[in-house]
Amino acid sequence: MIPVEEALRVVLREAAPLPAETVPLRDAAGRVLAEEILADADQPPFPKAMMDGFALRAADLASLPADLAVVEDLPAGRMPEKKIGPGEAARIMTGAPVPEGADAVQMVEKSESAGSGRVRILKAVKPGANIAPRGREMRAGERILSPGERLTPARLGLLASVGRPEVRVHGIPQVAIAVTGDELVEADRVPGPAQIRNSNGPALAARARAAGARVVELGIVPDDPEALRDALRKGLASDLLLLSGGVSMGVHDLVEDALTDEKVEVFFRRVAIRPGKPTVFGRKGNCLVFGLPGNPVSSLVVFEVLAAAALRKMMGCPAPEGRYVDAVLEEEVRQHPGRTGHVPGRLFFANGSARVRPLPASGSADLLSHSRADVLLVIPSDRDRIPPGEHVCVLLLDRLEV
Repeated sequence: MIPVEEALRVVLREAAPLPAETVPLRDAAGRVLAEEILADADQPPFPKAMMDGFALRAADLASLPADLAVVEDLPAGRMPEKKIGPGEAARIMTGAPVPEGADAVQMVEKSESAGSGRVRILKAVKPGANIAPRGREMRAGERILSPGERLTPARLGLLASVGRPEVRVHGIPQVAIAVTGDELVEADRVPGPAQIRNSNGPALAARARAAGARVVELGIVPDDPEALRDALRKGLASDLLLLSGGVSMGVHDLVEDALTDEKVEVFFRRVAIRPGKPTVFGRKGNCLVFGLPGNPVSSLVVFEVLAAAALRKMMGCPAPEGRYVDAVLEEEVRQHPGRTGHVPGRLFFANGSARVRPLPASGSADLLSHSRADVLLVIPSDRDRIPPGEHVCVLLLDRLEV
């Protein structure tokens, strides 16, 4: 067995960012930026009203109430035509350019009509109040996005605001998924004696899609060498191949022999991780290959710790290792030392700190417990017990809604 940290180092050494491509903004959500983005102009491009109200000279409000002549109406999208002089104001809407001569905007709620084209201001303001100066958000030529940043909705809006209808992003990896075992039937089948439904295929496919990958589902592969080799040949055409099951030591665990037959270079066969020890990782050409354990929680844990990191590296993420945070343990956890444990848990916040509560689980087949988790509590391999109140490391699980 190799330590988890060493396995991750090997996986990230073998994974490489995919070639960049230019895509329209509508197709760029969730993609990773592959270029530097500069502002094309000052934003805002003019002093901008931040409130509906009246643009005026703050000095004219030294004595209250102050009656001012309204010389212009300024909706958003219209440039001012008049300069504001002493005793004058312009009615202005949020987002409209502030006219020359005005140094503040008083909100409409602090005013009342004085009749005949005049307004009565009821409360003073300081110079600069409710005005966004030109260039406060960004300056022309300023770097606003960097390579490696994931394109969230806000960042897509930012790209549109600087005149970028297209953007250069890293490629999307294609993931092929095959689950092995004569005991498996699909979800729409009633299992016969000694059979179970295929849960790993749908779970891994959903997790890979949530990570941003395109997925090719190869279905259930029987415990037959030729069928397994055929599935391998199809899967090796993708950027990453996930094989679930068939990697333990039984006579029907055929994955490693099939990898050898297909000339896949294997880098490790066992990882000191709990659950998920019988994990195989290799490469053929440009395709990375993971042989995952058949137990459903084991396969998902290994995906989170190792395979997801490979996908993030392929997509150009500068920190692909995953999101680990510190939290205070609520309840004691125990394990047999020797492997790094990953316990399902729930993260919450109390008294100004992150806290984690482990979830009861019956083992690596307890998919129900894992389905309720939003983190994996990481137990160092040399620890057999962690008491409540101790700070621990937790891995945040990405969910479909993230």
